[in-house]
Amino acid sequence: MNDPINCCSNLREQQQVCLIGRRLRSSGYPPHKPNKIHALKRHFLTIVFLGFVLGAGGQAVSTIRKIKFKGNSSIADSRLKSEVGIKTYSGLSERFFDKISDRYTEALYEESLERIRYVYQKEGYLNVRFEAPTIHRKRNGKIKLSYHIVEGEAIKLTGVSYTIDSVSTLKDFFDKQVQRQIRLQSQLKVNKRFRDEWYYEDQVFINEELNNMGYAYARVRHNLQVDTVRNTAHLNWIIDKGELCYFGPISIDGNIRVPEKRIRRQLRFSTGDTWSKEAIDDTQKQIYNLGMFRVASIKTLMSEEKPDTLPTLISLKEAPRWTSRFGVGYGREDKFRVFGDVQYLGLISKTARLNIVAKHSALEPYNFQLKLSQPAVLLPYNTVTLNPYAMKQHEPGYKINRRGLNLTFLQNFSERFNSSFNIYVEKVESDSSAVASGGWNTADGMATSSYGKSGVSMGFIYANGEPRLDPVTGYSLAVNIKRNGSFLEESIPFYRSLLEYKNYLGVRPGLTLALKAKMGLAFRKGGGELVPVEERFYAGGSYSVRGWSRAQLGPKDALGVPVGGNSLLEGSFEGRYLMASNLVFAVFCDAGNVWLDDFQYPLRQLRYAAGIGIRYKTPIGPVGIDFARPIFDEVKAWQIHFNIGNPF
Repeated sequence: MNDPINCCSNLREQQQVCLIGRRLRSSGYPPHKPNKIHALKRHFLTIVFLGFVLGAGGQAVSTIRKIKFKGNSSIADSRLKSEVGIKTYSGLSERFFDKISDRYTEALYEESLERIRYVYQKEGYLNVRFEAPTIHRKRNGKIKLSYHIVEGEAIKLTGVSYTIDSVSTLKDFFDKQVQRQIRLQSQLKVNKRFRDEWYYEDQVFINEELNNMGYAYARVRHNLQVDTVRNTAHLNWIIDKGELCYFGPISIDGNIRVPEKRIRRQLRFSTGDTWSKEAIDDTQKQIYNLGMFRVASIKTLMSEEKPDTLPTLISLKEAPRWTSRFGVGYGREDKFRVFGDVQYLGLISKTARLNIVAKHSALEPYNFQLKLSQPAVLLPYNTVTLNPYAMKQHEPGYKINRRGLNLTFLQNFSERFNSSFNIYVEKVESDSSAVASGGWNTADGMATSSYGKSGVSMGFIYANGEPRLDPVTGYSLAVNIKRNGSFLEESIPFYRSLLEYKNYLGVRPGLTLALKAKMGLAFRKGGGELVPVEERFYAGGSYSVRGWSRAQLGPKDALGVPVGGNSLLEGSFEGRYLMASNLVFAVFCDAGNVWLDDFQYPLRQLRYAAGIGIRYKTPIGPVGIDFARPIFDEVKAWQIHFNIGNPF
């Protein structure tokens, strides 16, 4: 058995040394003697195998086709394989993509053992050892190499203590709230396994807590006592907090068009306040929220003399006044699409921005919008937007023209939690057939093709999925509620609400399970009638139940035109498997339906669909294609959906 204390010393490419191993070496702990029986056995098998390979009738030196791990209950195969660094490729990759698998050598095998041992020591397993490998040679000369790992017992943490400025303890220095926060958020727990990663996270966390209390020069070190007989460790944090510091003079540089007074309104600190890293970070976010700067760097000017008053420099780089974005694309539902967005910064208040947006597709022959946005009106993280618009919509169930005005208040409570409140007025011109199929009548009993809408809507979304463009963990919850008929006398009084929940579960690296549940409800004041056609719910399509094309699932009139409904229920389950570095295979099942009446959700009337998909990951999110068909249904036609981004 190789020495578990010095195993990391010959890995030059590793920049860190496991904490426990380093601590034991520094304390003069004598290394374990190698287990000669295991070592001789392993070398003997390796020599025999190499002799067999090299003497096999002049065949080519064997390359490694596959590696496996046995006995590794604590560390996943995928991580060990990436850490080992042995290249293994299929015959297809070698033949068509010029990939070359590594040749098996004793030196390569021994180096891979050291790498595995290093990984285990960082995870708290000092006594990991290896049985003789299993080497299976195939007919084509390729070999399958199996590692046999005996993990041993992990080092457990028996206690965590704190020494602050050589005398104080955690209870003496921190108040009860900070003590509780440190205990709850620390990764290292008593009677749990010691891991290097958790140690570094805790060190950064404790240092930041001290920074936020005003100790800019705080230094956090450790003293780790390891008992190799009982496989236990005791960690003592040694903290030198330094002097309490304060913000000194604050200077701002780089702003040309934006007045300095508007920048200072975004500051979370003033000269003379207790220094805080958290206040600096929040200030940086609030300055970026203005939308006027490409760079906002905040630096505290420290020196070797360690003064207690720290000057602060805010360096800015303004974004261009004029910017533009253009794009084209094609989708099965919206056909050819094109959009353009021209932005002008610094309008009127010097921090307002104006966007002129134009879109065209088969679903929206035209969509023109003017957006005048003013950030930080009442609070640092809010934005008020005035948005006049005119658009034409050609949906499977209706064709309408819409002209209106939105006044929207956006409030970001955090990076994950956002809310909105919208006041709107709108004029709608609709074809009479769509209105007659479930709309409302005027006083003389005739269906109207022009009507007004006005009211308020509000909503919020909480999303903690990571990464944001293609989540593999986390969830999101979105709620939107609308009340129409508030301002204009001709407005049709109705209510509309939509609730959507998504959850992402990373089963293992490369495999993600995604879930979606969606529920919609709309009803007229007094009940008994459908809401306007554009406010109804429709099901089917690439972001709905994928066994049907857009809006084709649900009620239809005598001509087969979708009429929508007041009640919606949808759910989806999707498994996503990473086949290659950027290629994802998906299998999914969708369920849902739409009902004419409000408050009607008969589960026995749900319709189901299943299918598969291929997605390719890009820097702006995945793009791909889905194939789906109804199941448990008389309709069996396949649907093809092209997607930019995941369906959910």
